[in-house]
Amino acid sequence: MATQDFQNDIFEVEYLTASRFYFEFGGAGGDTLLISKVSGLSITIDTAAQGQPIGVTRDIRTQTQITPAGVSYENLTLEFVTTMDNDALLNWYMACNPKSSIGGATEAFASRNSGSLVFYKQDGTEGARWNLRNALPVKYTSSQVQAESTDLFKETVEIMHAGLIRAFV
Repeated sequence: MATQDFQNDIFEVEYLTASRFYFEFGGAGGDTLLISKVSGLSITIDTAAQGQPIGVTRDIRTQTQITPAGVSYENLTLEFVTTMDNDALLNWYMACNPKSSIGGATEAFASRNSGSLVFYKQDGTEGARWNLRNALPVKYTSSQVQAESTDLFKETVEIMHAGLIRAFV
């Protein structure tokens, strides 16, 4: 029976933690946001005839097939602590919506931005990056306001995008 040298089998892999991240986007003021939570990092392959019969053969054998039909992306949701000096995401959201309640002009097409969700290694260098393309904010909400609250006031912006690509660093 051969002995195994475990010292040579040690892998030097640094696992990324969910608490060392930042969201970068192309808008002014985006580099000073106090991001507290990000969700929606999701890609789905949409299918046609998902598990459903597509026909029957002469011998009464049912044929099924799962066929990729497209790709969809979940909206990315950013929750951040509100500060007096940073309204970058709210300004971006406002620029992308009609100026009146009955419609009107919008700067949405020109206001599309790229963005990146970046995870950092323990030494502070970049460990992983997910890039979004043609991103637009589609929903804005804020914390519930209560007289007895001791919570920080937070804002949430939901961002739709036309692609999510993992960039290896």
